[in-house]
Amino acid sequence: MILAFNLAGGSWQIDTDAAHDISIPLHFNGPQPRAFGIGPAISTSVEAGSFVGDTRRGGACNCETVTLNPHGNGTHTECMGHVVDARVAVAAVLREPFVPSVLASVTPLNAGNGDRMLEGAAVGDRVITRRALVNALEGLGSVPREFFSALVLRTLPNDDSKLSAAYSGTNPAYLTQAAMHLIRKLGVRHLLLDLPSVDREEDEGRLAAHRIFWDLPAEGHGRPAPAEARTITEMIYVRDHIADGCYMLNLQIPHFMLDAAPSRPLLFELIRRQ
Repeated sequence: MILAFNLAGGSWQIDTDAAHDISIPLHFNGPQPRAFGIGPAISTSVEAGSFVGDTRRGGACNCETVTLNPHGNGTHTECMGHVVDARVAVAAVLREPFVPSVLASVTPLNAGNGDRMLEGAAVGDRVITRRALVNALEGLGSVPREFFSALVLRTLPNDDSKLSAAYSGTNPAYLTQAAMHLIRKLGVRHLLLDLPSVDREEDEGRLAAHRIFWDLPAEGHGRPAPAEARTITEMIYVRDHIADGCYMLNLQIPHFMLDAAPSRPLLFELIRRQ
């Protein structure tokens, strides 16, 4: 199906049958990405009396119970409820079926040392800096501001190891506070990246980048006046053949009334209409 629309002073269309799926398939009881010391996502056949929910074991149908934690088991989308006392649900926040978006590839850099050490960083850290982000975006040329409703970041180097990476205890790359301030300045409402977190794995509970994105104070778990709905999606995987540039994003989640939920972001290539 072809959807046509007007955006940023131009006429565009997308083919809904030609999406780029940038989520990571979650293979229960098999190879899968994990983070923050959270156990693997598992599925078990239901057994109740004579009923066995597995056709391979003689059951009439398959019926499995799934155990997972969205924050540590694969691609997931979270909202402000992740860091405040108020029970803000991601399903209540994410209501846009299609979101103009920008995909950019960026290389994490060494955080430096001594007097050059970035705030909140440690020797050996790899970070996405404001300058690296600016360089990546400048490489795209002139991008209408409307497309920065969503920003998708692909870190380099990029390979299939991201599909089953064991991140726990490895101190993965993360965003600097300056980089996140730039993202907010761009007007990004939905941020997606292929890292387990926008913040450092061990940061003494500060979650500075999360707080900047949601306009929250540096400390405490109170919620300010309701802000514009924004989400962060982590642990995506954008294959190399998907070029940097502008897309239309469809961010799919189940109707979970939790701070986070497993998600399936889809990117659609834009076709300019004559």
